[in-house]
Amino acid sequence: MTSLLMSQIDRERAEKSARLRNIGYSYIFLLPYLILLAMFGIIPISYAFGLSFIDTIDYVFYGVKNYDFVFADFRIMRSLTNVLTFVVFWVTLTVLGVVTLSLMLDNIGKRIAGTLRTLYFLPGAVSSSALVVLWIFVLDPAVSPFQGIMHFFGWETLADTVFTIGMPAVFMLMAFFTGAGGWIVVFGGALSGISTEVVEAARVDGANRAQLALRIKLPLIWRSVILMGILSFATGMQIFVEPQLMSMARGPFTMPDWSLNQMAYQYAFQMGDFGASAALSTLLVAFSISIALVVVFKTKFYNIS
Repeated sequence: MTSLLMSQIDRERAEKSARLRNIGYSYIFLLPYLILLAMFGIIPISYAFGLSFIDTIDYVFYGVKNYDFVFADFRIMRSLTNVLTFVVFWVTLTVLGVVTLSLMLDNIGKRIAGTLRTLYFLPGAVSSSALVVLWIFVLDPAVSPFQGIMHFFGWETLADTVFTIGMPAVFMLMAFFTGAGGWIVVFGGALSGISTEVVEAARVDGANRAQLALRIKLPLIWRSVILMGILSFATGMQIFVEPQLMSMARGPFTMPDWSLNQMAYQYAFQMGDFGASAALSTLLVAFSISIALVVVFKTKFYNIS
């Protein structure tokens, strides 16, 4: 009896030691990310949060006056409306477009699907600033390869095209073709991880391709869909390059305050008020993190069962 008890105690100790060892290895692999997170995430956000309570002109404690200044600026609500409209359009298009294309690619030959995924990914390999310049040429009826179609609709200038389509829709198209390819590659990996036995069992039960995609594959990759939605939302809230470069293009574009990040840029580098810029940046980060946490907990994202 004693020997059995000792054997059980030794076994439990060995299992506990193995668990601790595995946890230690996990933290070792996680350490590089934690260092980068601290350097480029936690420390800058903490610094901005502290700076938001300082009058950076006289360098004295300012309380919440920087936040009062931001909320009192009539341009903030307009910029917030612009950004939220863009984000709703973009996240919706990204989720529907990426999921649809990924499920379709999973139903064709691996070689053709791999080639198409590479082609979809290529636009994302180019910096966003270069893509914005490219899109300006595409949207300009004077030089666009689609100028025949544009002239048919009566669009003679870049301003005609952009104002007719709408700024949020234009930026949505730019962002979609920039980032969709990378997510299609990610979803290709997620779909390849689905057990072939599950798929074959569904086929034996008479499921067609549409039923396989919507009732079998999609429910098994829903976490990837949620992750894409969260990251797309966070990225969209920070839109800056597209409206900033568009405002420099030919035509009557004056959009120095179209997005919230442009407003923060205006505060910091044109008004010299880094405290107000830090306050707006802190609010933007807090809003994005809050939405992400709501989605994570409402969808039980980390619930393994």
